[in-house]
Amino acid sequence: MSKNQPRCHCGGEMKRNGTTSKGTTRWRCKQCGASSVKRRNDITNAAVFTQFIEHCTTAISLDDLAKRNGVSRATMKRRFKWCWLVDVPDPTAGHHKRIYDQVFLDGTYTAGGCLIVAATIDHVIAWHWCKHETTRDYQLLLERIEAPLIAVIDGGQGAYSAIKKCWPTTKIQRCLVHAQRVVRRYTTTNPRTDAGRTIYRLALKLTRITTLDEAAAWGVQLHEFSTIYREWMNEKTMIKDPKTGAWTRVWTHHNVRKAYNSLNHLWRSEMLFVYLNPPAGVLAPERIKSTTNSLEGGINAQLKLLARTHRGRSGERQRRMLDWWLYLKTELPDDPVRIARQSDWGQGQLAKVSTLTQTENQADHETGRPALYDNGIDTEYTHSIGIQKGQI
Repeated sequence: MSKNQPRCHCGGEMKRNGTTSKGTTRWRCKQCGASSVKRRNDITNAAVFTQFIEHCTTAISLDDLAKRNGVSRATMKRRFKWCWLVDVPDPTAGHHKRIYDQVFLDGTYTAGGCLIVAATIDHVIAWHWCKHETTRDYQLLLERIEAPLIAVIDGGQGAYSAIKKCWPTTKIQRCLVHAQRVVRRYTTTNPRTDAGRTIYRLALKLTRITTLDEAAAWGVQLHEFSTIYREWMNEKTMIKDPKTGAWTRVWTHHNVRKAYNSLNHLWRSEMLFVYLNPPAGVLAPERIKSTTNSLEGGINAQLKLLARTHRGRSGERQRRMLDWWLYLKTELPDDPVRIARQSDWGQGQLAKVSTLTQTENQADHETGRPALYDNGIDTEYTHSIGIQKGQI
């Protein structure tokens, strides 16, 4: 019998019996007379998942795909239903013990939550979803990556604390653009005082420094500013609390003082000009950057554009959509169709869910813990149960 000739469910041989309206060969059993067609679900699923990845990683909408396939929008949503079950692989699995010259860290917020991304100047390394940019969440991301030689951050305390704990030997480069923004927030773009204009001009010079001599000259100018305006910045004013009537001494020029302290802290901590004097072991010193522009403009901005293009999709599905986009921006991404085929087109994830549910829901007779949920109704009085009102 030919390898392409199917067998009936009854075990009998089948013969060709014309074609369907679509041109598909129809087969008929010689014994029981049952009629059927051969189906290659793997080919169909591969084509559907290819369109799903195209939809998730580009600006093509469901309406555009539906029009291309000659079906309705609801049909496309139904075809993509199983695609959301396919997990995105861990991008750090093949980067064990690899040390990067420079890693950029930054977080961005979408409807799906806060997304923390770690990337080089060329590709994405890893990412982590959370609610806020806390130290613990940054630690969960950094623990998956070997300590690089240089880490560039935007100035958040969460990233700084996590680097000190997880990557104690890594040099920290503060993003100079963010350092300028901090000063601009305190002085505005049109400062009214001479001190404000001077410190703002010093901040603007940061992104134009290209040599160690220029960096040293900038440090001298910062010290001269402190010498000239020290007494002026130390001036205090008495203010009266309108509620209590108490008088309090406060800094008179607190905004300029905060602007100076922000630059002085970075200068004394040696976080401004690491890119001019990279640590030993850097393979390409000319590629070391002083800002997170490559991450914010090349990755974060594209993520927000994608989320805005497919607006209305929130929660877990938006996270999965952005996960696929990030995965394809890693150094060596695998074929998404191959990943979906290995997971049995999402059915592997469904099997895990049912297995875990049955296992974890069983009562623990050793500790006395009841099942997590059951179909029985407790007939004893419970004061916390009442009529539910409003949204749940």
